[in-house]
Amino acid sequence: MVRLVFVAVLITAAVVFGATRKPYYDINDASALFEKYVRDYHKVYKNEADRAEHYAAFVNTLKVINKANAENSATFDLNQFADYTPEEQKWLHGLLPLNQ
Repeated sequence: MVRLVFVAVLITAAVVFGATRKPYYDINDASALFEKYVRDYHKVYKNEADRAEHYAAFVNTLKVINKANAENSATFDLNQFADYTPEEQKWLHGLLPLNQ
């Protein structure tokens, strides 16, 4: 019976600690992460220059997420806005008119 309780405690601890791990993104894998992101969020870009601009924004977001997760108790992760350029972020937050 003691062994059963011990095993149950170990399993519970593993689940709790496993669930609280924050994401960390290896910047060296940014290209593969971006390709997965594009597929997962069905992103379509106007041309290769537009894609490159959004890739650069995505890489910056990975760095921001890694830094925020290291410095805060909250957990930060990718979402559908991870490839937004600074101008698109300003528009999203209402700081730029829609036509810009």
